[in-house]
Amino acid sequence: MQRIYWNIVAIFCFLFILTFEFDYSVFPNIFQWINPFFEVLVSVFGSYLFGLEEGFVTEISSDSIGLYIHVFNVLLFSVSIVLFNELFNKDKEVNLRPYLLQMLTYYLSLQLLIYGFDKVFKAQFFLPEPNTLFTPIKDISKDLLYWSTIGVSRSYSLFLGMAELLAAVFLLFRKTRILGIIMGLGIMLNVVAVNFSFDISVKVYGLFLLLCFVILLSPYFTFLHQVFVKKIPAFFPRERELFFTDNLKLKRGIKLVVIVLFLTEGLFPFIATNNFNDDSIPRPKFHGAYEIMNPESEIENLFIHRKGYLIFKNKKDVFQDFQLEIESATDQFLVFDYANKTHSTLNYEEVNNQLVFISGEINGKEISYELQEIDCAKSVLLQPSFHWTTQ
Repeated sequence: MQRIYWNIVAIFCFLFILTFEFDYSVFPNIFQWINPFFEVLVSVFGSYLFGLEEGFVTEISSDSIGLYIHVFNVLLFSVSIVLFNELFNKDKEVNLRPYLLQMLTYYLSLQLLIYGFDKVFKAQFFLPEPNTLFTPIKDISKDLLYWSTIGVSRSYSLFLGMAELLAAVFLLFRKTRILGIIMGLGIMLNVVAVNFSFDISVKVYGLFLLLCFVILLSPYFTFLHQVFVKKIPAFFPRERELFFTDNLKLKRGIKLVVIVLFLTEGLFPFIATNNFNDDSIPRPKFHGAYEIMNPESEIENLFIHRKGYLIFKNKKDVFQDFQLEIESATDQFLVFDYANKTHSTLNYEEVNNQLVFISGEINGKEISYELQEIDCAKSVLLQPSFHWTTQ
């Protein structure tokens, strides 16, 4: 029964990894090729088994309804495949557990490398945008608040990233693997706690990675119990590394290639963009916060977001955002209201590369605003403060 259980777990993990939407830079995104088939199954099972109304989200993406149904489908697939093999292939007892442990070891190392480099180079927890700085804390969602809080501290983001990178490296080598597993388990416990506590929408994936670390730790359960609970000597378990060859030199060569590929995947986005600290890279033209100088205006502030958004804030702290393209050749803002599906064109003026005036018509309303840029770097939140004492 243990063999059957591990075979089910192995196939489940393999299918989940292949079908979960995760964009790689170097490795092929296999999910793009096979997910259309699984999304059809999500639609069928969602409608006929779970009774969902037509039009529900069948996309297998982070914490979507489609992902939850897909997890059920993958589990059903895994059980069916293993039972079918047991019934019709009784002469050959297949044990996938060693391959499962090998697959998860390197998969988790890759994920930790990617997320670790993202944190080290501030690609994951970036500085809060100007509009976020001007949003009252009572109006900020918990996930954005967490993201922004971590984003203002490069040292803490660096600490988190280095911990993940260290665990990733430990996983790759047999002598340090147990340390990597324990570190990774602690890291993922914290990640899952954060995801649930701050309502961050990668709960399913976080739980899956946590499950993978528990699976990797399972060969050491007896050893850890005897040493730390019973306090008696115990033999340290040695899991055989599988590289489909007994040639030691070839094994090491394959492993070296794998490590180089993993490092390439983790570092490529930063090498390609020459961005090794997102806090210091130049922002788009006019990026920042502006005060509306017209005393009679209901609009109090204007913000230019780095991702291409024009955002207005009125005196009641109500925000309205639009997609933005800046046409420098004609001194115009091309604005798209994705709520009303309307396009507008605004004229702007700049002095010494600073935005000082915009005018035009947007959603049938004439606007004409004099602007004064606000130095967000002087915000208390962004000050590099540190105190050893309270005075």
